Amino acid sequence: FFPSLFLGVGKTTLIQKVSQALKSSGVPIDGFYTQEVREGGRRTGFDVVTLSGNRGPLSRVSPSSDSSASRREYRVGQYVVDLVSFEQLVLPMLRNVS
Repeated sequence: FFPSLFLGVGKTTLIQKVSQALKSSGVPIDGFYTQEVREGGRRTGFDVVTLSGNRGPLSRVSPSSDSSASRREYRVGQYVVDLVSFEQLVLPMLRNVS
């Protein structure tokens, strides 16, 4: 399995197009995807985007000078996860799954 084979092949675009087609056909859908955030040509994090159009920060690169000793941080590699944003956008959707 080579994850790098799947970089930049249009996964997010596919999700966006399929969800638009389903919505326009009257099919009720719900869900979310993550979208890369870039600044100055460099990836700085990811946003979580719901299929209903809401968006919020999912994670951002933590500045090396940022001290996390005073607060609890959730990290994945170089990224600090915005747990509050994720919970506000995604958890209500997951609670409504039947």
